[in-house]
Amino acid sequence: MSDQFAAPDNAAPGSEFDAMFSTAPATVPDPAASAGTAAVPVAFQPVKIEVAEDPEFPGKKVELDACVAQPENAQPGACPLIVLPAPLASVGWRAYAMFHPALQTGFMANLASRGYVVVAYSERGLARSSGRIDVAGPRDQADGTAVLDWAAENLPAADMDRVGMGGASYGAGQSLLIAAKDPRVKAVAAMSAWGDLFESLYENQTRHMKAFYALRGLFQTWPGAPGATPMPGPSRLNPETEQVFQNIIDNVDIPGLRAYADRRSPVQPEFLDGLDRADLAILLCTFWHETIFSNRAVVDLYNKLTAGPKKLVVQIGDHGNGEGTGLAGGPSRPTNAAIDWFDLHLRGEGTEAEPIVVEAMPSVLTQAHRYGTWEEFVNAPVPFALGEPGATADGTLDSQGTESPWSRTIQVKETPAEIADSLIFRGVRERLGDFRRYNTADLPRQHAAIWSSAPLDKDRRISGEVRLRLTVTPPSSAATIVAYLFDATTAHIATPPGLNFDRIITSAAYSVLDGEPGAAVTVDVPFQLTDYIIRAGRLLRLVVDTGDEFLADANADNPDLTISSTGAEPSRLTIPIAELD
Repeated sequence: MSDQFAAPDNAAPGSEFDAMFSTAPATVPDPAASAGTAAVPVAFQPVKIEVAEDPEFPGKKVELDACVAQPENAQPGACPLIVLPAPLASVGWRAYAMFHPALQTGFMANLASRGYVVVAYSERGLARSSGRIDVAGPRDQADGTAVLDWAAENLPAADMDRVGMGGASYGAGQSLLIAAKDPRVKAVAAMSAWGDLFESLYENQTRHMKAFYALRGLFQTWPGAPGATPMPGPSRLNPETEQVFQNIIDNVDIPGLRAYADRRSPVQPEFLDGLDRADLAILLCTFWHETIFSNRAVVDLYNKLTAGPKKLVVQIGDHGNGEGTGLAGGPSRPTNAAIDWFDLHLRGEGTEAEPIVVEAMPSVLTQAHRYGTWEEFVNAPVPFALGEPGATADGTLDSQGTESPWSRTIQVKETPAEIADSLIFRGVRERLGDFRRYNTADLPRQHAAIWSSAPLDKDRRISGEVRLRLTVTPPSSAATIVAYLFDATTAHIATPPGLNFDRIITSAAYSVLDGEPGAAVTVDVPFQLTDYIIRAGRLLRLVVDTGDEFLADANADNPDLTISSTGAEPSRLTIPIAELD
């Protein structure tokens, strides 16, 4: 193959997702990782891979825009094959190589320079691939197998007995789904992965609309000519996806959304059975403050894998934050782990330590912790009784407290408590040590119920899943609550806050749907998973309000909302907390 490659399209960012893959967010390198660019000459070749037609356009084959990178003068059958479906960015596969026009560095080049044949491609309908977008559905899954078939027929250096798949975000989910259907795949590295697409869009019966609109906007953006800014264009979605997206906006046919998402969710039995095999090694990467895909669902997938080798990396930040520098060709924990994973399971090189690697918030400079199992990582759950919250005073949040009945009515209105101030980008800043600065002491108590613990006497670590049990009584048939757990200061917070401010630990929303107006409903709300060190002298603060700019709430017909604790089902917050070792 020729070592000449046309300069990639340096399209300007068209969305928040594009920005993640066209910049290099701050990442703390893993000093234990071995990945790096080796001085092995690499040949590149742009290609078009023909796959099955869209049924809506019979007789017109879909062409996938792709690129092959491999060591120069590679001998037949000498190199393991790595296939990289693209992340969800208007540049498509170029996210793995777009940072240098000559493609002499980048994730693709790093893999090829280590002796791999690499095929990166943009999924149907994405970037410069033709066809209609299927959002990792059956058409995309079949395309993945077609790409493997194409590699077997056209790349003599590829050893088809040693095949890996990997990718970031959209490419991570695609890799898992394709590997579940194609037993030729022996290793997967899924960075910023998803486990259950439904839980990401409709977690706890609540639509995650800010993430959805960002996804939809990118799916409907055409890349344009090389160097041009991506612009909105005619829909690139296939008819089924178009209808499902409209149903999400209209909040109708949720069972249809569930069925659509299940056909695209690695944790579902259709795929889990194919993933959970002894000859498939799976690496999963996610984030504590993930705002696109549920981190609970990723860990659920990890824990359900029992047959083959597996590894889980959970980092500080948000979707895509950890791997940006690695996609550019530099070090990052996810891409280093991916290269080491392929080396170990496709080349037999290296050794694997404990399979779970976690970064504890809030300091990205702390050493990552390693564990053998998820059960070793999580702390035992500690129930905290929720005392009656007042109109001017906080309720108590006390692990030694007495659970007694109470009731509190709050007005329905969003407060300054929010999951984050932006999709993805706040996570980039968290990786630089810049957490959003909240002032929860001044939140309007008429719009929120608030509980605070006493200042902690020792440093403590919260590791695992926080859960809230609360009774909700909406005046209408539906309601939404949003709950946030904060690491709060006891000091007065200046405006703007200086060194003393509150940080968010984790959060969750829950919607009660199709209930009886005025009927009390006790809900059990799982929060996003977390690993957080809270220092002595600070306190825990729980805030419950009725809306968040990231979410679509069900409070349109509710002027207020009553929350309570009953004798039969006392309200409590259960926190996996223990003294810091």
